[in-house]
This record gives sequence, structure tokens and C-alpha cells, in this order.
Amino acid sequence: MSGTKRNLAIFDIDGTIMHSAGHDVSLFREAHARHIPEDSMTAHWGNFSQMTDYAINNEFFDRVHGRAPTDEELNAIKSTFITLVKDAHTARPEIFSPVLGALHAIESLSGHTDWAVGFASGGWEISATYKLASMGIDADAYPTAFGDAHADRLTLVQSAIDAAKETHNRDGFDHVVSVGDGLWDIAAARDLNLPFIGISSWVSRDTLLEAGAHDVLDHFEDYAAFEQILLNSRVPD
Repeated sequence: MSGTKRNLAIFDIDGTIMHSAGHDVSLFREAHARHIPEDSMTAHWGNFSQMTDYAINNEFFDRVHGRAPTDEELNAIKSTFITLVKDAHTARPEIFSPVLGALHAIESLSGHTDWAVGFASGGWEISATYKLASMGIDADAYPTAFGDAHADRLTLVQSAIDAAKETHNRDGFDHVVSVGDGLWDIAAARDLNLPFIGISSWVSRDTLLEAGAHDVLDHFEDYAAFEQILLNSRVPD
């Protein structure tokens, strides 16, 4: 049996639908700094091989301790991180503001006869769902995949697609588009043979185009144009 939604748009969150990418990175580092000696932070933080919170956290702990974090250590850092995110949102809500037109685009696509919407964020679920909620989006109403268990963006996006198949009772979709802002998003779309739309709210338009993206938008203000680009989007070079 197949559902009626024939197409699927998978959205990243930080830097794609919310102006939070750079701030999120600094808060993530700060959360680790609260639990790790400063000399270890200085020596081992940065140049990570994969860009999900799961992968960064595990790689960092391996550099510092030669092992993965314990559940207790991981939960302590997650607790600190979400506290920092909430405090930053309260103090400066503009740094977590939606990208222009993003909420309308998601609501419109969700109500569309042919389109389904999902989210694939490399961030931990506890922070990603908080950010979505701050935009008025209930994560439980959408198929999602977060960076709690996925070491790379490719498996992260594929997990979101699989969740969408289950949610909408489909064996597959006619057209699946990844919408993101990072070079890692382009690489994942290329590896999965998915059409891609870049959002240049954090990484520059030229950088995304040079990395292989064919369609790059600054925002979602013109929803009709965005929907047309979704239909015609292409796999990155």
C-alpha cells in the first residue's frame, strides 16, 4: 500500500531553516569545555572527520581519553549543552531566528497534496527538537533523524528518508530533495544520488556552488519559486 505523498523534502535545521549554525558550534564546544580540562580542549578540539554531534563527541573523547564517553559523561555534556542553548535563546533570541520564509515553506509543503516533509539534523535530538519548537514546529509530527546515533550525514539523511517512508506508508518516493547549508550536506546528497538545494544563510553562495550545488537560495521568502526549484532540483556535481 502507498500513501498519497509522492515527493519528499528533507530539511537540515542549523543554518538551513534557522540562523543558528555558528552559534550552535560555539555552544557545543563550550558544553564540552565545562567537562574537559582546558589543555585537552586546546590540544584536541577541531578538524573532525564527520559532522554530527555523535561523531564529534566520540572522536573528541577518543583523542582525549582513548575511548568513547560513558553514558554518564555523555548525559552530563548534553545537559550542559541544552542549558546553554536555552540560555542563549532567552538572552538573544535573534541568533536562533528562522531563516526568512522557512516556517511558511515548511507549513505549505506539509499541507501540499504531493509533498511530505522530514528533518535530518546532525545535532542531538534534545537541542534539535527544542529549536524546532521555538519556531512553532512539533518534531513529533514529522519523520526525523538526529545526531544521537549517526556517525555521518549519509546515514543520517537515509534514516530520515526511511522514517518518512514508514510515516507515509510508502515503499519509496518519486522525488526526494535534500535541503541544507553545509558542504557535508552536499557530499551526502551526492553520495545518496539526491537532488539538493543549498541555503546560503551561513556558508556563502559561491562556496556552495563551487562544491557542486546547482541551486542555492538565500532564504525561502518566495515560496512559489522554492517549490518550483524543488521540482527541478538536481544531484550535486
